[in-house]
Amino acid sequence: MKKYIIFFILLSLIYSCKKGQLQPIEVDKVWPDPVENLKLFKDALASNKTGWEYTIAYGKNKTITYGYLGFNSENSSDFIGDFSKNFSKFDKTNYNISIVQSNVSLSFPERSKFGNLAADAKLIDTIYTVKKIDADTIFLEGEIHSSLMKLTKCSAEKLALLKNNSIELDFDKIKQLANMPRYFFHYHQGGKTFGLEIDTLYRSLNFISGNNENPISKRVRYYFNGNGLSLESPITLDGLQVKVFENLEFDNSGLKAKGEIRITNEKAPKIYDLKPVKDLEGDRTKRLWWVSYEVFSQRGKPDIAGFTKLPNYTNFSLAPNYDYFEPADKYFWYIGINLHGINPGSTQGFLSETSDTGIIRFIILLETEESEIPEVLKAMNIAKSYIYNPIGFYVIKTGVGYTLVDARDALTWAYFQDPAS
Repeated sequence: MKKYIIFFILLSLIYSCKKGQLQPIEVDKVWPDPVENLKLFKDALASNKTGWEYTIAYGKNKTITYGYLGFNSENSSDFIGDFSKNFSKFDKTNYNISIVQSNVSLSFPERSKFGNLAADAKLIDTIYTVKKIDADTIFLEGEIHSSLMKLTKCSAEKLALLKNNSIELDFDKIKQLANMPRYFFHYHQGGKTFGLEIDTLYRSLNFISGNNENPISKRVRYYFNGNGLSLESPITLDGLQVKVFENLEFDNSGLKAKGEIRITNEKAPKIYDLKPVKDLEGDRTKRLWWVSYEVFSQRGKPDIAGFTKLPNYTNFSLAPNYDYFEPADKYFWYIGINLHGINPGSTQGFLSETSDTGIIRFIILLETEESEIPEVLKAMNIAKSYIYNPIGFYVIKTGVGYTLVDARDALTWAYFQDPAS
């Protein structure tokens, strides 16, 4: 019975509509018109005659790389990038703007200059979808690796710097800074001074604040911004914000930047962590054994003693609390070299003294017969001249090992690590 009632209701509705009275209903657009969006994107790019700066955040850690795209003609663009020296000079790249699966797409051919950069970086996309257009910024997302591109309007002043290869010039200034002869760097800003470690390979700066008993490290990656450096994430040091270094100037005293920022090369650390020297020494409950390959080095001069040139050379060993010396009622350390399992002589035993300030000094105690190999004897004598220096060493935790830095002038250092690491 119910189905008959429904039938008669529908029938009455049909007959109540007069012929020719059906009217079109205006429906709001649910999906944006890709052709309209394409025009919006092209108009946005054309609105700034001096082109666009880009940043791309890519990879697991969203590493940032910087550059410039001029979008000068329909398929050709001025291009520069800070990814490496292969892209740090003003050049050209091809590009395409199109609609792909109803989305506005910015793409770069595989063999274009930008395509080469993406191939080198591995996790930077060559095809991007436009996600959002603001007044001065355009946001895009990569189709495969989900790298995030942000385009911001470039000023005429910044473009002039980029055309004068400012990125490459700043590359060289940071390299000159990192190649200064002493091991330690200090960072000065706002009347305060902090410790600083510079890693040009991974483009990171490690700012060290606090004190010797409780050092605080803040490591952050940087990128070149066309007029200096920008940190990937701003940091705060004792109330001071650190974000960008502009107008870089390098001289014999170090690096200067806008805002009375200075980085200087020093013979002592500003903040010295006291824990690593204790870890290097151990507590005699466990036999420690440290090895070095290049042993003592100076900036730009690895292995100044020439160990790595010895035939069959394996490593240089440093063993804390190696054995007990009864006449002195003390444990002594051991040093020696390994030539593919052979001890060539000139090994030594020595005592250690660590001051309240954490500087460790070595005092010779025992020595075996000198090596009959002249090259071994020469290398060991050079090493001895540093090992037994009267002031001693700072011990700096470095990766999985420790760096012993000559406390006299910080011009010489040696890196040691556990052979199993």
